[in-house]
Amino acid sequence: MEESGGDKKDGLFRYAEGYDKLLMFFGTLGSIGDGLQIPLMMYVLSDVINIYGNRDAKVTNSTVDKYSLRLLYVAILVGLSAFVEGLCWARTAERQTSRMRLEYLKSVLKQDVAFFDTQEAGSSTTYQVVSTISADSNTIQITIGEKIPNCIAYLSSFFFCHAFAFALSWRLTLAALPFSVMFLVPALGFGKHMMDVAMAMVASYGTAGSIAEQAISSIRTVYSYVGENQTLYQFSKALQKTMELGIKQGLARGLMLGSMGIIYVSWAFQAWVGSLLVTKHNEKGGDVFVAGFNVLMGGL
Repeated sequence: MEESGGDKKDGLFRYAEGYDKLLMFFGTLGSIGDGLQIPLMMYVLSDVINIYGNRDAKVTNSTVDKYSLRLLYVAILVGLSAFVEGLCWARTAERQTSRMRLEYLKSVLKQDVAFFDTQEAGSSTTYQVVSTISADSNTIQITIGEKIPNCIAYLSSFFFCHAFAFALSWRLTLAALPFSVMFLVPALGFGKHMMDVAMAMVASYGTAGSIAEQAISSIRTVYSYVGENQTLYQFSKALQKTMELGIKQGLARGLMLGSMGIIYVSWAFQAWVGSLLVTKHNEKGGDVFVAGFNVLMGGL
């Protein structure tokens, strides 16, 4: 199928115009600011914990007001960043997917009649053309409008959590850093496996759907030749593979979630190391606690 605008480069953002690139730029900045929520909040709370944990420090209303204002500033910054993130990415996702739908429909309408005659049965029906436009474009819109900004926000949270952790207690951060890697490895491994299984499930559902579509479109022929039981058997056989893949996907998801039990091991290790740092290296308890919390949240 020929594509209009063949000089465009391949890629997810191939239909992005200058205005869309500007929206994605500000949306990226908003995603980075959204990822700063936990690091900034915990950085402010580290000073609060240090003050409350110090016997000689006097906690007055002015002290409470000072840190309350800091938390308010963090909330305003993160709130504005999240608003810009959602607005810009949702807007550009709608614009780009609308352009994709239009180009797809133009490409279909430009085909010769012979193109539709040479296709397999049921592959060029009006239903499939419409469903392809809606299903695929919706998937791309969700990817651009939700998945990409969430990924940027999580990456921002990962890097800034560890940066603030190093600034507060570099000894504890270095000691607990391997646990962040231990959080990532199961998520990446099982996530890749779950994605492969999901793709196989989509193909399996497509096979079952084609059987049902052919049977419904030729329901009189099926009924005339008493082929109901045979059609049901073929449909059930196609769904059997889907059920097996679903069991594998559930097992992988369970193992991935179960591997998160290492959080308790990490907390125990950080509590032991943190107690040594506070008692023998005179580090502040609030800094040690927040550094350990940032390492955990960054890994998650």
